[in-house]
Amino acid sequence: MTVRVAELQKLAQEVRDFLEPHWAAWHRKAGSPEGRRTLSEGTCGRSSAFLCDLLRAQGYEAETVFGSPVECDCGFLTEQGWRGHGWVRVKAPDCIIDLTADQFGAKPVIVTASDDPRYGAGHDVAGDGWKAERQRVAHELMRDWKRRNAPAGAQ
Repeated sequence: MTVRVAELQKLAQEVRDFLEPHWAAWHRKAGSPEGRRTLSEGTCGRSSAFLCDLLRAQGYEAETVFGSPVECDCGFLTEQGWRGHGWVRVKAPDCIIDLTADQFGAKPVIVTASDDPRYGAGHDVAGDGWKAERQRVAHELMRDWKRRNAPAGAQ
């Protein structure tokens, strides 16, 4: 594992730890049923948008990637078939970062080669309103991320 990939793995885990309380709040606000498999279920788009913004702010060339089996054989490949999903692709080092793969029974944080066969890129099939909401949430999260380690008087 290269030094940069190891740094990305560490950052990805930090971001996941930061996001977990937000996911719980999102589920409460949405009135999500208690039958979720994991806390990360249904959070991949907002989480990936935030991670992508954070990576770009740190100088990485990154993009959010989505796949929906409605449009093609794409998304995240499970034993049951393709599932709709979102993740981040980093150009250098060329890799995928997935903060929410545990909703499919995989590890909670995955940093893997960009040609990992579990990931199939498609298109973002979300409606315009949901895309705008995703970006709004990512900006709000960035503000909270920056504040998390700020001295008490600097907030």
